[in-house]
Amino acid sequence: MGRYFKFFLQATFFCLFAVLVIAGKIQVWMLVFMGSLFAALLLGRVYCGWICPINTGIEWIDRLYKHLGIKRKPVPSWIKKPFIRYIMLTLFLIAFVTVFVTGKRLPVLPVLFIIGIMLNLLFVPSLWHRYLCPYGVLLHITGFFARKSYKVDADKCIKCEICKKACPAEAVEMKGNAVFPEIKPGFCLVCSACSDACPKKAISYK
Repeated sequence: MGRYFKFFLQATFFCLFAVLVIAGKIQVWMLVFMGSLFAALLLGRVYCGWICPINTGIEWIDRLYKHLGIKRKPVPSWIKKPFIRYIMLTLFLIAFVTVFVTGKRLPVLPVLFIIGIMLNLLFVPSLWHRYLCPYGVLLHITGFFARKSYKVDADKCIKCEICKKACPAEAVEMKGNAVFPEIKPGFCLVCSACSDACPKKAISYK
């Protein structure tokens, strides 16, 4: 997956999101998300890694912070409780039901964008990607069944765990008796961070 192509695609969708917000047509973005929700059954969470404007903003901040040597706070332990993710999803769905029932134009998506970006200024990306993003909860469900995903080649892997450190969503795990890193498709953003970081090119999308 070419970095330049990814950057172009992210920038394109970011601009589309901005145009829809300015034009007051942000509800159109939900069509993009719904299409991506079903696409995750085949391709995984490509919405997260390639389309989502929040992730695009987060990646740009990451590059800046790495250049400046700025470190962020880890995910607070209490936020890792599973019910927190579902509370966020419930609030998200209530807001959208309110919009459709009352006809009021609540800035749900722009507010989510601001929250995601502001949190990333202080905390590591996984706080949003894995634990708080309501989109992520839904995409985790369909992404879990993805036909294509990033996988580790055991013959090439040297178990250095660089991929685990590079993953912005804590999707790379080594638990229990696992000998090699395992990439969880339900959490994987399909962002290619693990593959790009692997010194042995042992990770591929297939």
